[in-house]
Amino acid sequence: IMANGTIAFDTLSTSGQISGTAKSVDTDYLAYGSAKAWLRLNGTGTIAIRDSFNIASNTDNATGTTTTAFTNVFNNDEFATTGMHSSTAHVMQVVVTNEVGSVKFRTQNSSFAQVDDPAQAITVHGDLA
Repeated sequence: IMANGTIAFDTLSTSGQISGTAKSVDTDYLAYGSAKAWLRLNGTGTIAIRDSFNIASNTDNATGTTTTAFTNVFNNDEFATTGMHSSTAHVMQVVVTNEVGSVKFRTQNSSFAQVDDPAQAITVHGDLA
């Protein structure tokens, strides 16, 4: 029989199997400083997730506009999103709409027309619910 319980600690440390100088991390950094979701997306044709963390799904809304749903939702819609794309001819406007369960973003060319891009990425920081 296994009992449920709580483990409390302020710092995580390694037994030395990690090379380099970073062998411990403050748990506040894990809770508040790391990305809570990220996505690498093929945004052309039938959009497809290349790799992700805390991403449930993507919806292709229209040319250059995607809504990404989170697996674990955020506490509020005040999270921060950073984005990038692969083309030097395109400009990514990251956040169009934030909701606790999703973020909507779009990619535009230099003439501000919305365009699909083959390699888009977003990173999201905020408080999970």
